This record gives sequence, C-alpha cells and structure tokens, in this order.
Amino acid sequence: MRPIIWDDAAQRALSSETTRAVRSLSLKEAREKEQEIIQQSRLVGSTIYTKMFRASNHTASEKVVLLLEQLGAQIEEGTLQLTGPYKIDPELAPHNDFLNLLAKTIQQAYQGKLLDDPRVHQLRMYLDRQNIRYIRKNFGILGQADEDALAAYVHAPKKAGGLGGHGLRAERARLHNKYQTTYLAGNENRKRVTPDFHSEFILDPAGRFVSQWNVLEMDEVGKVITDFFYYKERYPTYAEWHYFQQQILNGESFNYADRNDNVHRRLDSLPPIHLDYPLRKKLGKEWNNPQDKLEYHWREVDRNPEPYAHRKNIGKKWGVFIIFFLMAKLLIRKHK
Repeated sequence: MRPIIWDDAAQRALSSETTRAVRSLSLKEAREKEQEIIQQSRLVGSTIYTKMFRASNHTASEKVVLLLEQLGAQIEEGTLQLTGPYKIDPELAPHNDFLNLLAKTIQQAYQGKLLDDPRVHQLRMYLDRQNIRYIRKNFGILGQADEDALAAYVHAPKKAGGLGGHGLRAERARLHNKYQTTYLAGNENRKRVTPDFHSEFILDPAGRFVSQWNVLEMDEVGKVITDFFYYKERYPTYAEWHYFQQQILNGESFNYADRNDNVHRRLDSLPPIHLDYPLRKKLGKEWNNPQDKLEYHWREVDRNPEPYAHRKNIGKKWGVFIIFFLMAKLLIRKHK
C-alpha cells in the first residue's frame, strides 16, 4: 500500500502560512523563516502542523494513518516505537487544540467500532509522556510535589501555557488503584483530567504523578525498553518491584473520548485488554481492580477536591439549584 502524504489542501495551508510570515522580511530572513516553518511543520501538534492537519481533505482514517507514518509508528515485539521523522512537539500542552482535534479524528475513524489498532491505542502513552514532561518542565519547582506543578499549570494564564484558571475535573480513579492481594482503603490514587476530558493525571497520596514514564527507560537508539527481565534486575527488592508495577499499571492514560460514555468504553476502556504492550499485560495478570462502592469509594476519596479541581457534577448541581431558584421566584411573583 502506498504511503499517505499531505494532500494539496494541507500543502496550501503550509504555503499560505509561509507567505504570510515572510511577507515583510529580507531575502535572507525569509529563507530562515521558511526553514523554521518547515521544521515546525514536522512537529506533531505545533501550530502549523495543526493547521495542515485540519485543512487536509483526507478522510479521518487516512489522517490517522498519515500521523502514524509521520511518527514512524511501528509495533516491535508488541510495543509501539516511534522512529520519526516527525516528532511530537515538545511544547504541546495537555489542553492544546490539536489533542482535541486528534481525538475527534479518531472518534470519526472508529465511529461505532471498537478501536483495534495497537499503534493507535499505544500512541496515547506517548501523549501521556508529553503531558507529564510539559507540566514538570514548565511548572515544576525543585523540591515540590508534582501536584504543586499541576496546580500552577491550572492557575497560569493561557499566554503562559496554562489553563487560565479553568480547573481540572476530579474523576473516578478506580482502575488506577489496582492491588495484588488485599485492597487497603484510605491510600488511594486520584485522577484529574483536563476540561476536555482528554489529558489525565494520576496522583498518589503524596501528590506525585503515578506514571509508567517514571520507570520506563529508553535504549541507545531512543526506543522504549519493555523487557521484563531487564526491569526485574533494575528493581530487585520486593518494595522496588512493587513500586515499578504500580507505576506501569496505575498510571495515566490519554482519552480519545470526550466523556465517560460508550465512546469512552470503545476507544479507551476496552482496548487495553488486548492492545497493551506485552510487559503491561504480563504484569497486569497478577493485579486486581477494586470493586466500585464495595472496596473503592470515590466520594470518600474525593470528598474535598483541591482548589484547582472540581467534581464534574458540581455544574449540574448548581444548574438544578438555579432552575429551582428561578421557578420559586416566578411563583412568588405570580402569587403577588
């Protein structure tokens, strides 16, 4: 099958952006700017890449394949490796428009179907890595917990790369509290997601990110190492191995759906059973998910969400209150 390349519509978007950017520059400056834009166009999620992706007349399925080919997405021994030539933009923020655009594209490509491509499924782990890096790099302070950086990200102005005060959503983290033998309540991880539901962060009780990227390593050519015995040697004690497994199994997972619904089930919740990389599937066989409301009590875990986060149903409660208040006011006026 012939590789999918940018179509004319996407190329016109690139040409238009380049023309606009170099209009008032000298010849030398124009050439330098043109090269800069071309380089930016090879960063997935950059402004120009997003414009090209949106402008393209390719079908949703073709756009997904195009993205995978650009990133050099290959399944090697069951694990997705990204070999280029395109890279994920290191400045891509967790709330960036491109991530929402990508999610919508995948929703269209898999409309009414179960996500069945391991490359598409495992791509989310690289988006997770970018999200974690972004928060730590731009808002982290040495000696402070990841949660402090996350709160700083929420309150930072949009021009500074933050959410401008738009709080994260407190979501149920049952599947991020796996256990081996006995479930111990009172020490749960918490889930916080961006307002669009796509990017998520898992926090342990100490406010540290729980993430596979805390423990996964890269080899000399930049590929993810997922060899079971390699990590067994790296984490030799029971406590170290337990920590390693928790990071792999309980960490964040980018969501292609917009909310916790049937689309979320088809695209996000069910695919890991069959499409996870072998190391994660092997470790997962020895762990259990707590039972909702019997072992895991979400309302107790998130009884008092932090100032930077809120429960998703708070808006509904306020909406009901406002409607009730207005109806009561109308009735009072009517009786008067």
